[in-house]
Parts: sequence; C-alpha cells; structure tokens
Amino acid sequence: MTAQRIILIILAIGMGVVALILSAETLIRIGLMDDSLTSEVEMTRKVAHAEVAVLRIILATLGVVLIAVALFREQISESGPYKWLMRPDIPVPASYEAALRRLAGPEAAILGVAIISMLVYVRVGADIFTVDQLLAINLEDGILEWVSAVFLLLASLMSFFAARAIGRGHPRYNMHIFLTVLFFLMFGEEISWGQRVFGFGTPEALQAVNVQSEINLHNMFGYLFDHVFILLFLVWAACVPLAYQIVPPLRQVILRLGVPVPSAGLAVAMTISGLMLDPIVYRFLEPLPTLRLAEARETLATLAFLVLMMEVRRHYINAGKPEVG
Repeated sequence: MTAQRIILIILAIGMGVVALILSAETLIRIGLMDDSLTSEVEMTRKVAHAEVAVLRIILATLGVVLIAVALFREQISESGPYKWLMRPDIPVPASYEAALRRLAGPEAAILGVAIISMLVYVRVGADIFTVDQLLAINLEDGILEWVSAVFLLLASLMSFFAARAIGRGHPRYNMHIFLTVLFFLMFGEEISWGQRVFGFGTPEALQAVNVQSEINLHNMFGYLFDHVFILLFLVWAACVPLAYQIVPPLRQVILRLGVPVPSAGLAVAMTISGLMLDPIVYRFLEPLPTLRLAEARETLATLAFLVLMMEVRRHYINAGKPEVG
C-alpha cells in the first residue's frame, strides 16, 4: 500500500471519527456556537442544530469519498477527466509560485500587525478608552463596523484591478471578477445597505426571519451565514494553501477554479484571524466591555481579503509574461 493511499485512509478515518463525536452538546461544552445552540430565539436555535447535523453529513461523505479515492486511485488516474485536470496549461507567475512558500511578505506583515493591535486593544482597551468611546468603537455602526465596510469596498476594487492584471481568458480573471462582485455585496451587507444611514425601515417579512430586524441577508435564519463565513474563511486560509502545495490533483482544481492562494505567511495570519473565537481568546484575555469578538474577527477577515487581493495583483503586475505552472 502506497504512502498516499495510507494518508487518504487516515484522513477518511479522521473525518469519520469527527462526524461521530460531533454534536451540539460537544460544541456547547467547548464554547463554540453555544450562543446560537442555546439561544432563546427558536429559529436561531433550530438553525444552529441543523448546521451541526449538516456538518456531520458533510464530514461523513468526505470520508467515504476519500476511501473511494484511496481504493480506486489507479483507475481514477487513468480516466480522461483526471488527465484533463492534470494538464499543466494554466499560466502562473514564477514570482507568485515562489512567494507562496514564504512566511515573510508585506501583506502578511500588515495583517500580522493588525492582529497584534487587535489583541492589545482587547487587553488594554478598557484602561485607555472611556465607556462612551468603547461604545463608539464597538457597537452597531461603530468604528470597527465601518472599517470592515471600507476594507470590503477596497477589496472589491483591488480584486477588479487584480483581474485586469491577470487578463481575460485566465481562470483567475473570472474568479476575481466574481470576487469583485462578492466583496461589493458584502460591503452592502455590512452596512445593511445604508438602512441606518438613511433611516428606512425593515419590511415585516424580513423582520420575521432576520435576527437583528435589518435589511440584510447575513442575519437571516439565525447566524447561519456567520457560521458558514467562519468555516469557509478558515478553509481558504488553511486548507487551500496546504492542498495547493502538497496534493497535486487539488492544486489543479484550485488553479482551474482560479481561487487566489495566500502566501504561507499570509495564510498563517489569516488562520490566526479566523481562530479569534471566544473560547480561544478569552482563555488568555479578559473580555473587553461592549466588544463582540465576532466584530473584531470580522474586521481582521475583511483586511485579510484586501491584502490577499493586493498580493495577487502585485505578483501578476510584476511578473510580465507568466510562466506555465
């Protein structure tokens, strides 16, 4: 049995074990999703329990798929679709490929400084700012929320400029156009499409399903979209770079989809940002009054989107004619 097959089987078993032991009670015990899983709002509570059930199904399914890949690896590698997938015909700048393996880089440094600054703020913010100042920074329509919105708008613009640098016909061009639109929609969602700025009300139909009674999608059906966002952000930050570097078929999938891959240093910083969860941060630091840690994590995530788009654009602009990779 080859080493790759053994690794696939081990991963499959691991996913199966996690699917078996994962439960709402386990998450509540460790402090993950506990607010949603025990919420007094019935819709929020039911959606959170449904999320756990769906996640278990996904993990179990991935485990079965990995077992199948391990058992039929040779047959899969000889198939036409697999050979098409593995064709090295997608241009990638050599500087970008080299940068992906580096821990040091300007974008990683920017996000790293932001993470440290945010943790210092959590630690000493109550000693530096008055309660009114903390409210102005942390609450709805506060400084953190508007900074997040600005980062998303800038990320949208930077993704568009990255698409122009990459050029039409490349999978990454299509993906960056998609991200341009996505980040702009997220910008609108972050400020509830200007609802509080312009003072218009929320239709009754939305009030019934929006946990904050706002005109946005990400607060509909409990905190489903927030949880999905955290999960996908961590996958993008940690799993995508690892898969790109060590699993050739997944590398080709990432290339053909055009997913931008963060450099090693930026990936580490993004992962740390995504893991700024209450049970982790507040194990070492006292909670800062008026601050929902989710807002701080969101601000760091939006900055991560911006610097990732900057990183991609920088390498494609400086690369000249890209090399095939």
